[in-house]
Formats: sequence, structure tokens, C-alpha cells
Amino acid sequence: MSGLSNARVIVAGAGAFGSTVALRLAQAGASVVLADPRLEGSGAGCGASGVAAGMLAPAFEVLLDPETGLSFDLLRDGRDLWSGLADRLRGGPIGLSRAGAVWLDLPGLEPRAEAIAAGMDSIGARRAPPPLAALRLVSAEAISGAAVFTPEDWRLGPRAALTVLHSALIEAGGQIAGQGVITFEGGQARLSGGGTVAADHLVVAAGAEGAGLAPELADLVPIKGQILKYPDLIIPPGTPALRCVGGYAVGGADGLCVGATMEAGRRDLEIDAAVAGRLRALAERLYPEAAGMTPVAQAGVRAASRDGRPMIGPSAAPGVWLAAGARRNGWLLGPLVAEIIASYLAGRDPGPHATPLEPGRFAAAES
Repeated sequence: MSGLSNARVIVAGAGAFGSTVALRLAQAGASVVLADPRLEGSGAGCGASGVAAGMLAPAFEVLLDPETGLSFDLLRDGRDLWSGLADRLRGGPIGLSRAGAVWLDLPGLEPRAEAIAAGMDSIGARRAPPPLAALRLVSAEAISGAAVFTPEDWRLGPRAALTVLHSALIEAGGQIAGQGVITFEGGQARLSGGGTVAADHLVVAAGAEGAGLAPELADLVPIKGQILKYPDLIIPPGTPALRCVGGYAVGGADGLCVGATMEAGRRDLEIDAAVAGRLRALAERLYPEAAGMTPVAQAGVRAASRDGRPMIGPSAAPGVWLAAGARRNGWLLGPLVAEIIASYLAGRDPGPHATPLEPGRFAAAES
């Protein structure tokens, strides 16, 4: 890609956005350093991206999180880019599943299947009869009510994906630094360990933790999410994700994930026993095999902008670019964000999906 072969870039934050951006730039010929203090030692899966369930869910994200105003077309295009990226990642499998997702009206809870089906039709998402044969581990009670299936929603294994992305980055000539970026000015990034890295560009993908690196990030709101993971409950390939009132359950070779909360304004990582108990009850209601198993409770902190859409593009700070504010869609939008940032840095048209994600939209609205 023109304009990147001689570029020196440091990417702050090694979650879904930062890791996909760093790899894309390195493969385009840029000299890339991916910096994150959680990369020290065995922390490749740390942060909200590692705690996440790895949903690539354009249909249900539009229907269940409409606050962002993100279009189905944008989210679907982001999902589709994972196919090509997964094919190019030679460092190992990332657990990519195209098994779809099914909404279940559980007995005794608010029936929503009819509204979900109408919503699917209104946004142009495909739907089909639920694949009951693929739900053989799911309780008979859970599949006894109305259900809506869509093949649009996929999933990957977050920790496996991070490990493979980082390995691919190194193979492409990139570097990894287990330190944070403290400041960036005059073509120098100062790291938390005291050293510096010469760079033409800084890409901030550290969410709310990067607020000191770009003025736009001061408005990001932290959102705590709690999730349960059952590493010993292996979900057979081809099993769709389950959605219902009260949460979701999804998994694969890395076990079952059940979640998740959206606790705006909280940045602590404490596990709430009441939340864990509620999620455990949901897991056992959907998957009877979970009863008697001891899950691992985890918490991560996402970041969201005031309108819920990510900030992708140039900052007002010189030489700084933003890839932050993923909210619930870090994994879903990772490759698309990488393409947009790579186009910006190469001096090319970033494409039609860049406009609703421009960081300057807030300043423009206030002027």
C-alpha cells in the first residue's frame, strides 16, 4: 500500500483493534511497534478483548444494542473481513465459527421472538428455521418455545485470536513492547519503562486508558462487563450462539462463555457474586451439563463514546490516530478498523464506512 513502506508507527493497546491494526500496517510494509503493558510475560489475552466472548454478530448487535446507530451493512462488512484475515493467519486457528445465532424465548420470560424476526427482516438480515439438530446439548426446555435463527452472526476464540495475531505481527517484521505509551510528541513516543520509540504516527487503541494521548478520548465512558467461562464444557462445532432475555451463551473448543453485563461508568474488575450467580443460573438453564461445573468469572472494561460508535481516524493531536471506543464491537470491527487506519496513513480514501466513525464528529456537532 502506497505511503506505508517507510512509515514508522507505534500502536498503543494490544486488544482487538490494536492487534489487527498493527498487523495490517506491518503487512503493508510499515515499521510497527505494538505497545501494551499487559503484553509483558504471558498477558497476551489480558484486557477486555481477552475477556470477551468473541462475538462477530452484526445482526444481533443492531437489534439488541441500537444506541450506536451502526448500520447492519457496516457491521456485516466488518464481519466478512474476518474470512480473508483468518485464511492469511498461519500461526494457528482462531476458532472462527460461522454457525450463526438463535434467539430463544425461554418459558416464563418476556417473549421477543416475533419482534426479533421482524427486526431481522427490517435490516435485511437472513434468517431460517432454527437448526435443532445443532442444539443437541441445549436443554429441552430452552428450545421448547419460539425461536429465531440467523446465519449472519459468527464467533471466534478471543485468546487464540490475540495469540495468533501477535505471532503474525512478529512474522511480518513488527515488534511487541510490554510497556505503555506515556507521551507522543516530536516524533518520539515515551514508554512507561523509560525508553523512547521514534515514530511518525501513533495509533491509540487503548480505550479509556489512552485518554492522555488524545483530547478526544477524554469523553470515553468506561463500561464494565462480567462474564462466566466454562473451559471444560466444550461446545461441538456447528452449534449456534444462544441469545435470550437475560444474556447469551456461546462457545467452541475453548469452552462455554455466558454473559454479559454492561455497567456504564465502572472501571473496576471486581466480580459481583450476584451477577455471577445470575449468569450461572442462565448457563445451567441453557446447558444442563454446566450444573456441577465450576466456572471462571472474569471482568473487563470496555470504552464507549457518547454516541456509542467507535472513534476511528485522525485526532486533533499532531501525528495521532484513533482506533478506540469499541463498546461491544471490538472483535467484530477489528479488521475493518485496520483497513480504515491503513488507508488514512497511506493517504488513500478510507472508504464509505469511515464517515460515521470519524473522531471529529463531536467537535463538528458542537461548533
